[in-house]
Amino acid sequence: MARITVIVTAYKDTERLKYTLESLCEQTNEEFDVLIVQCGGHDGNLGEIKAYCNEYVGFSWVQAPEKTLIPEARNLGVEKTDNELLLFMQEGDYLAPDSIDAFMKNYEETKADILCPRLYISGESEPYYLDWADMLATVPHIGKVDEALLHTLDVEGRVYKKKFFDLYSLRVPAQPAFYNTAFLAECVFQCDAKLSGVAGAIYDCHSGVYANGFAEGAEPNLENLKNCCEIYDRIAEIVKTYIEEETEGFTGDEYTYQEILFVYFTVLTDRFYRYFWFLSDEALALLCKKYDEIDKQFTQSRHDKLATAFQDLHFPNLYTTRADAAALPMVSLLIDFTDYDNLGRFLSSLYLGRLPFFAVYLRESGRAYVPEAISEMENLHILPDEGFFAAARAEAEGVQINVRSSDPLDPKVLSELSCTKAPAVFYQYIFASKRKKYSAKTFLKKKGMSLR
Repeated sequence: MARITVIVTAYKDTERLKYTLESLCEQTNEEFDVLIVQCGGHDGNLGEIKAYCNEYVGFSWVQAPEKTLIPEARNLGVEKTDNELLLFMQEGDYLAPDSIDAFMKNYEETKADILCPRLYISGESEPYYLDWADMLATVPHIGKVDEALLHTLDVEGRVYKKKFFDLYSLRVPAQPAFYNTAFLAECVFQCDAKLSGVAGAIYDCHSGVYANGFAEGAEPNLENLKNCCEIYDRIAEIVKTYIEEETEGFTGDEYTYQEILFVYFTVLTDRFYRYFWFLSDEALALLCKKYDEIDKQFTQSRHDKLATAFQDLHFPNLYTTRADAAALPMVSLLIDFTDYDNLGRFLSSLYLGRLPFFAVYLRESGRAYVPEAISEMENLHILPDEGFFAAARAEAEGVQINVRSSDPLDPKVLSELSCTKAPAVFYQYIFASKRKKYSAKTFLKKKGMSLR
């Protein structure tokens, strides 16, 4: 008899869906069902879904309404099953073969409401195991203010007890971004869920952000920023209340409270400020306001940690408008190739990278190949083909870099550049104290660029 229902949300990518379903077919434990929720109004992979449901016992599917968000699709899946445990997956994600077995063994031992696996992040960016998730996975009884838990509020791959959903009438918040964070915070802090780590289960979350842009509904915009701030403000207040109740006092420098503030700051940075050029000035104003509020609550030791963690960014001197950033770039990239068929991917890799302080100079002949989302960016300068280099060099601010290869950049290239051993002209743009063994010129040459 099945004890776990794996709810897989499917959109239109057939190959990614097959990858996910095959990982479930390879499980060493068969005490689970698979419910595929077809959502988004797409039916391109419907034939594949039906084929799996016809071939494998325990596989079924349900059609969600058009424009259904992932959290809404998950809620639909919850309503369609009565099994003891629930695991949510998205197309493109992978579950290691022993994972269901490991979940079940841990559940029998702990009877926890939420089971936390190891988390592997793969895709176009550098693959890695998430350190914080690994810390959780080795702990049989996770405290609600465990430092590692605070750092993994937005991760995927956890198993939830269905009875826990029913007891508290829980549903995943129907918002496009940060629904994991909001849901887990409610489970842990308001419903007093019991958590356990499962080191033998490995959930591979596929990330394609650098090649494909942002996940649908998860764009770095004002609405999502407001959602994020609302959630983390609430979590910080809950943690504060918890400390007050446990210690009969609160000073603000308690380690756990400082840690959630640091997580808050990190999320704002990694999910919003690093994608600076996609934010409106209104969103930037709100972001800077939140940074300031958090900054005033940090202890000196946290300020020191902040300086180390974000050495490739301007802190605390934040740009408040896109025009300000466009006027003061760290580097100016002069596009020195005419392979414009690949220009869109190259530019996207820049704007989705880790360092937002750059300007781009492009010939007029390349204008038609610029993605629409980038065409109006204030730091994109399009100059006439004739006399392009003379005009670009005269106008460009910061360090000038000739880009001779149209290959998309690794997301860390520009931020790593700020840590290299650089010539004197580059010193004013160096923020990191630790220098790498190779020079900036050598580093850029390997990436198809040259430093003037």
